[in-house]
Amino acid sequence: MSSGLQHRFVFGVNGAIKQNIDYVEDSMICYVAGHNIVMYDQVEKRQRFIHGNEEAHGISSFALCPSKKYIAIAEKSEPAEIFVYNVRTCRKFKHLQYKQWVTREVASMAFSADNQLLLTLGSAPDFTLVCWNWNKAKVLSTIQVSETLSLNQTSFSPLDASVCCVSGKDRLSFYRVLDNELRLIPSSPLAATNVLCHVWLKQPEDHMVIGTDDGDLLVYEKSNLLCRLAQAPKNLEKSDAEKLETGNRSIRVESLCALSKGFIAGCSNSTFRLYSLLQEKPKDAKDMFYLVQTWSVNDHVQEVMSMTISPNEDSLMAVLSDNQIFHSSIVSPANLKNDDMKPVMCEFHGPGAITGMDLCVRKPFCVTCGMDRSIRIWNYLDFKVEMFKYFNEDPYSVAFHPTGLHLLVGFADKLRLMNVLMDDIRPYREFSIKGCRECCFSNGGQYFAAVNGNVICIFEFYTGDKVFDLRGHSSKVKGLSWGADDSTLISCGQDGAVYQWNVAKGIRMGDFVQKGTLYNCAIGNNEMVWAVGSDRFIKELELPDLNTVKEVDGGVVLGQIVLSHSEHCMFATTAVDKRPGSVRAYAFPLTGDYLEYPCLGGPITRMRISHNDQFLFVADDKGSLIVFAVKDKSEKRSLTGKDSSVGAMSWSEEVLVTKSDLEEKQALMQELGTKVDELALHNEYQLRLKDMNYQEKIKETTEKYTQDLEQDKNKYELLREEKNDMEMEYDERLKQMDEKHQHELQELEGGYQQKIMGEVERYQHLCHERDLQKDRWDSQQRILIETHEKYVAELTEDFEQKLDEDKQLRMQYEEEKNDAQREFDEVRHQLEDDIDTEIQNLRVKYDQQLANEREATLRFKGENGIMKKKFTVLQKDIEDQKEEIKSLLEKEKELHEQIKALEREIQAHKREIKSRDDTIGEKEKKIYELKKKNQELEKFKFVLDYKIKELKRQIEPRETEISNMKNQIKDMDRELEQFHKSNAQLDLMIGELRGKLDGMQKEILAQRKVIGDQESLMRRCKGELHDAAQVIQNPTLLAEKISAIYKQHVVKQSVAKDGVDINVQNEYQRHQQFLERTLSSLKLKFNQDVKKHKSINLKLMEENIQIIQEISAQRDQNKLKKQMLAAKLGDLKLRSQRESATPATVSPRLSTGGGLVDQVEANKRRIIELRRTVKEMENEIVN
Repeated sequence: MSSGLQHRFVFGVNGAIKQNIDYVEDSMICYVAGHNIVMYDQVEKRQRFIHGNEEAHGISSFALCPSKKYIAIAEKSEPAEIFVYNVRTCRKFKHLQYKQWVTREVASMAFSADNQLLLTLGSAPDFTLVCWNWNKAKVLSTIQVSETLSLNQTSFSPLDASVCCVSGKDRLSFYRVLDNELRLIPSSPLAATNVLCHVWLKQPEDHMVIGTDDGDLLVYEKSNLLCRLAQAPKNLEKSDAEKLETGNRSIRVESLCALSKGFIAGCSNSTFRLYSLLQEKPKDAKDMFYLVQTWSVNDHVQEVMSMTISPNEDSLMAVLSDNQIFHSSIVSPANLKNDDMKPVMCEFHGPGAITGMDLCVRKPFCVTCGMDRSIRIWNYLDFKVEMFKYFNEDPYSVAFHPTGLHLLVGFADKLRLMNVLMDDIRPYREFSIKGCRECCFSNGGQYFAAVNGNVICIFEFYTGDKVFDLRGHSSKVKGLSWGADDSTLISCGQDGAVYQWNVAKGIRMGDFVQKGTLYNCAIGNNEMVWAVGSDRFIKELELPDLNTVKEVDGGVVLGQIVLSHSEHCMFATTAVDKRPGSVRAYAFPLTGDYLEYPCLGGPITRMRISHNDQFLFVADDKGSLIVFAVKDKSEKRSLTGKDSSVGAMSWSEEVLVTKSDLEEKQALMQELGTKVDELALHNEYQLRLKDMNYQEKIKETTEKYTQDLEQDKNKYELLREEKNDMEMEYDERLKQMDEKHQHELQELEGGYQQKIMGEVERYQHLCHERDLQKDRWDSQQRILIETHEKYVAELTEDFEQKLDEDKQLRMQYEEEKNDAQREFDEVRHQLEDDIDTEIQNLRVKYDQQLANEREATLRFKGENGIMKKKFTVLQKDIEDQKEEIKSLLEKEKELHEQIKALEREIQAHKREIKSRDDTIGEKEKKIYELKKKNQELEKFKFVLDYKIKELKRQIEPRETEISNMKNQIKDMDRELEQFHKSNAQLDLMIGELRGKLDGMQKEILAQRKVIGDQESLMRRCKGELHDAAQVIQNPTLLAEKISAIYKQHVVKQSVAKDGVDINVQNEYQRHQQFLERTLSSLKLKFNQDVKKHKSINLKLMEENIQIIQEISAQRDQNKLKKQMLAAKLGDLKLRSQRESATPATVSPRLSTGGGLVDQVEANKRRIIELRRTVKEMENEIVN
């Protein structure tokens, strides 16, 4: 075959399959569409496909394993078959088939949580539950669940892989998976309850929710019925919309999916209900879940057949029974609305068949119509819907004008011409043709043909006039095809007739009739006509008489055929009831060889090929549309090749717009322009106001932060002094610590050097063993690779020799053929003058030789096909060898990982030994230090006793000073409390005064409004008096106008005067003056208090500074005393060393040296506490 097909995009989904959608990744979903598993990437807008088998009758169910690496697909056959595919490579991994199955299809499948087991539930008549070890393609256990009751779903427990569940009509059974059997677990019985779906919950664990056909939700704990939910759809009152949609019928719970803390129920009226788990345990179990939100899909009153949640639980996907996929975000479920449910790609046809399809020449558009009463225009380059519209009648056929600006649609009542506008499809002319099943435009677009029963009507497009009625068919016409130059028309019908018509004269040019055959489609070129029908043959008819030249057996009924415009390949579709539709690519000229591509789930109703031969479009009776890319296998490019794209016109971008729509849009643009200008002015005004406010805030904050900066500077100076003192102390300590650590480090290095040497020897021994093992594995790997390469080289050499022999034979036969042809030509020229009988004999003789040569060429083609099959078998063997090499490499990786793990263990042991040695050294060092300190303390115990009493005498006056300072601080605290109280009272007074000021301002605004009203009234009175003065010469008119002015104004003014009393106004003025005086006096008092408060704060700051200076002086004295004490201790050490030979009696003063040190430390702590209190006081003053 020189041409092939590649799946590009599928528009549609099988809505009748339960559990028909799942997430492969965060942005990728998989579902069943036609005879394929489609994996759609929502980010890249691309699709990948796993195709069904050619022999299967369709896909019944699928299941994705929890690890998302493998997918199991169940196909209808006798018996049913299951195939496991690798999701990443889309290649077949395992084939599962249970020989004892009687059923033709699998109703439901489920993987266990550990990805080891696969559970399959067969449908009628046996309803057998089979548990597989799918990795080994082995049946572990089986059981017949039911004989008469229908079952629809099975699943594994997410916590225990040995527990599974089966649900259906009047049944919910739990089973335990054992080695050789499925054992029934006792559970609560269900009577007269049709279970439609169930789901295992994540929280609480080991709980399950089941949905029924009467809208009830039941919660099971393990295998026992826990409760019936109080807020189930059955118990909730229907809304007005639901009453209109469902009437008296109950709302069914069709599907369920679990959340981390709840679940979502999909109901029969395209309604979704989200339930959440109560945080606290309720008194009654039926209230454990509460309804959070209810929403539905607009304009779709269908069953929610399948649902799935994204891995991070932020998105919901749902498949409806009308073959639509919708999604919505559930990040904030309480705010969900009907408008949040949106199509994933676009809305598809469904659930009825696609009845018409056609392509545009000047635009990359495909138009379809279906039994859902919609017309859709698809963009097959961007894979999206450009436009769609619903109608009140069923459209039976559709045709696209070559310009892409007009449509011809056959409805049940009339045939309508429509304009394709920018955002609408609008009819503009009608023809009285009812139920037109076939219509098409001519290639140039100047004519269109439409079928009216068994009559073909030809119309002129631009005038709408009927040109001819082509009569000749005795039954319904099923197919129409225009000739390349629009001068001829080919038709076929259910009467078994294929006709060629002359459009210019309205007469029949050729006919072919075969009674008893229903022809579905007929096409032609300048030389031949091809037709397919119920006789399962492709008939090749020769023009102009339509005589049969060739018949190609298709094996099954073929529904549609198309011929590529380059005439490289012919495509045909199968139309067998209850079987998946397939597309066949036949070699052209027809030889009977073809490649078959199963694609759709039912008989194919329409097929078209693009005018550049790059895309093939196929539609079926389920509402699905598939786009194929047509590839040329011999040249690795499209059928048209590179030469066809040279000089080709670019796609047209023109659209139709009505004058009224254009005027409306221009008016709308003007309105929006004025609104934009108004908003710009308003925004500028608002920005200026904000700038002014921000400038004022910046000034306030800068003043505040300058004050804070000055205070922080003072604090910084104090802290820097303390920091310097601390640095001096810690430098001395660090020097001592360094000397000690250097000594300890030398000792530890000597001890651990020997241990390290031993570990190094052991490590070298392990490395030697590792290298030996690595060399052994490398040699084995090289041997395997060499043997494999030799085997592949031998195979390639054998096949190359065979191919060379075949080529030589072919060349030899071609030379013999050429020689025979030359001899024949010479004999013909020599014997032209001979009698006719001799010419006839010679012609017969050479015809026989030609027939023999054709048979030989056909035989060689068959042998070539056999060689190709052998070559594919050898390629499979090569792939198996590659897999074995991969497994050996994986083993080698495992060994490397084991070596690394052992090395890590060695390092861990080394670290542990080192840490233990460190702890032992530290403990020994501490013991040595403690002994040394004990000796020193015993030496100086008697020496330091006499210093304690002297230090006590020096400490007593300092304690008196500290107590005095404490009393001063307490007095200052009392004063600060009084200041805080006075500030709080002042704040209250200021708040009251501000409230009074606000009231006064409101009253002033009211008075201003009254004054404004009075002034406007006066202006109106003046105007009316001026008007009256104009008619001063006419007393009657003057009297009428004066009386009207009096009635309008004088009465109102009297009422207004009566409304406001003079005494009230005087009282208001006195009250205002009193408030102003009180406000001024309060401001003066507040300013005086602020000045007084500042002076007190300054005084306190000065006293604190004096206290800090005294503390620093005390610190200096303590340092001097420490130095003196250290010098005296040094002298005492020297004396004790000198007089160690002669023991002397120590004075009782020296025995009290230890107590003196304790008192010094207590004094230090006391000073630190005083500093802390002083800082707290400073913070309170600042605040």
